[in-house]
Amino acid sequence: MTAQDDVWSEWGELWREQPTVDVAHLQRQALHKRRRMQGTVALELTASLIAVAQCVRLALRGTAHWAGFGIAALVFVVLLQCLYLHARRGTWRASGCDVASLLRLTRRRAQAGIRLAHIYLWSTLALVAVALCVAAPELAPARWASDAQLRHLLVLQLSINGPIVAATVVACLWYQRRQRARLARVDALLMADDDSGRAHRLD
Repeated sequence: MTAQDDVWSEWGELWREQPTVDVAHLQRQALHKRRRMQGTVALELTASLIAVAQCVRLALRGTAHWAGFGIAALVFVVLLQCLYLHARRGTWRASGCDVASLLRLTRRRAQAGIRLAHIYLWSTLALVAVALCVAAPELAPARWASDAQLRHLLVLQLSINGPIVAATVVACLWYQRRQRARLARVDALLMADDDSGRAHRLD
């Protein structure tokens, strides 16, 4: 057997072992993902507009303390929305309809998903930290120990917001793990596609 025969035998084994890709399914999946992204962005923008309106109202009608908090929250909301949009750059459509383009789009979306999960996670923790700083005077035992109404309000807020924050953290960590697994699968398919391309160039 010649050296050329050995090369072809090796490429033949790689071809048989490489993962198969359903192009039509990949196209449908990419379109479905884009629609979900559009819906998510619409919800994010709506929530941001509501938050901006609340921040402006607080800044205009609250005390000096709450006005400062409203302005800071307004800046935070706008910055957060800009980060959301920036994280999705280059993820709206593929550069072509071939397998490699669709896989690269899927890869960019998985990377964007990891970035967004990071933003969601750290913004949630930052929001909790800011809320605790603002509410610090009310959290002093001397304030709520003798005030049953305030104590009830604090317990209510903790029982509602505590599980929400915990669920957000768990969801972000789970989503990051899922997107990293997707990245690994896509990288394997892209590597197989590159190997296939090199095999064809040897022909």
